[in-house]
Amino acid sequence: MATNFAHLLKRPALQAKKPEALPAGTYPAIITKYEFGDNNKNKTPYVRFMVKLTGWANDVPADEQDSSIDLSKRTMRRDFYLTDDSLHRLDDFIRSCGIVGEGKDYEEVLPELMGKDVEVEVQQYMSEKTGDIGNQIGAIKGA
Repeated sequence: MATNFAHLLKRPALQAKKPEALPAGTYPAIITKYEFGDNNKNKTPYVRFMVKLTGWANDVPADEQDSSIDLSKRTMRRDFYLTDDSLHRLDDFIRSCGIVGEGKDYEEVLPELMGKDVEVEVQQYMSEKTGDIGNQIGAIKGA
């Protein structure tokens, strides 16, 4: 059965509010999904991990923690390139999550990351096009 999105499309157009950027810090999160792609400008293949934040960063002062922000609805991503020069970063991440990968292929190991608790370094950046402040993940490691 197909999912019906009609109720979502009945909302007023061009009135969506952009979420506020989160303060920079190291947030607890959980890995919810991974996917592969190569849609960057150089067509370099990557694996993308989607993470859902599960709480505020301990290193963000209480007065910067906006209680109106529902962190459980904040999904972020972290890409790892699948090239000979970059795979060591993915290996480090897998090890930090407590996964033993020796003797296994990546296609066997990657599903083991689903549901793992991680710590993500949420960074702020300024969009060159709009000047808006946004967030991106810097480092990611097992919790």
